Amino acid sequence: MLLLRTLSLYFVLFFLLWGCAVDKRPDHYTAAIPVSSSLAAHASHLPQHSELQNALKHRNLIISETGEVLPINQSVCNSQLFYRLTQATFPQYVGKHQDLLSGFYIDVARVNNDWVVVDTDNDFTQSQSKNQSQLTLHTLAQTLTPKLMRHDAIIIRPEPGLTRSNLKQLLQLTKVQFSKQRLQFVVPEKYLAQVEKSGVKGVSDSIASSHSYLAPTQLTSDARRRVLMTVDSFNVAEPIAIVVDTQPLTACMQANKRVILAPTQNIIAPPLKVDAVLLANVLPSNADFNRMDEQQQLLSAGQYLTIDNKQQSYPLSNKTDSNRCGLLKAGDENYQYCVDRQQDGDTAITTQKYIMKKQK
Repeated sequence: MLLLRTLSLYFVLFFLLWGCAVDKRPDHYTAAIPVSSSLAAHASHLPQHSELQNALKHRNLIISETGEVLPINQSVCNSQLFYRLTQATFPQYVGKHQDLLSGFYIDVARVNNDWVVVDTDNDFTQSQSKNQSQLTLHTLAQTLTPKLMRHDAIIIRPEPGLTRSNLKQLLQLTKVQFSKQRLQFVVPEKYLAQVEKSGVKGVSDSIASSHSYLAPTQLTSDARRRVLMTVDSFNVAEPIAIVVDTQPLTACMQANKRVILAPTQNIIAPPLKVDAVLLANVLPSNADFNRMDEQQQLLSAGQYLTIDNKQQSYPLSNKTDSNRCGLLKAGDENYQYCVDRQQDGDTAITTQKYIMKKQK
């Protein structure tokens, strides 16, 4: 009886192990989710950009179809990116922006019982003259909606001095115009409760510890950006969103000094073809990658333009040293070896085929 039980256990164990050893994978797989190429959606697929695109992506960058160099995605900025709408025409990448933008930002003002889009400064003290030809919020929404994506948030900042009834009207209008999007309103602290009671996220127009807030004017930049910030548990303010309508790469670099990875090619040695591909490989991480023509002219002089429009010298590692053996003394035991190896490097190497005849 004991022997039979032992044999039964051995058979069970054998079949279990045999079942685990069998390759049960199907011959063909069906993707559980759609898988796209590694190239960002806002990147150019034009043939003339392919070589440059390959070089840029190793630096956390891409080039768009219009030739603008952009961050490869918004995560490298350590902050969300929002595009500020001031007109009904958008950059080419809007509509293919799922890797770049989290949504859109709009400044609005009440004009003749209608809500219009205004191009104003961070404090709402300077803006375009209010007239009938301005873009209404309704018209903008109609133009933008076909290009919106499911994850997009819409940030609305009304002009100061609104009454509660006017704010209520704007909230209702916006919820109709952007019914499928997440909404945020930048308002004075006294209106935050009203905004959130309507189901919209409130953002304070001044420094606040309980809500995210719009940063003061001094934190704006040449990139015409807005900065939304929050205060963490240690009472430290951190940026959570950057709003920009020009130069997204500039704003991204200002938010994260290390956004652009180190050069992939450190030594510039002739003869090299000086073009945008070379520049993408050798430009320092603080360079302006949207001024390639100027960078190309400066390269021969060992100079480059920084993102803040300063002309600087290339790091020493990027300068050509025509005679590296000259750094060694003639009596140095490595001097002759260096000279020999340099001559080897200067020797032309051919890959052509030759026919060799055996001499009799």
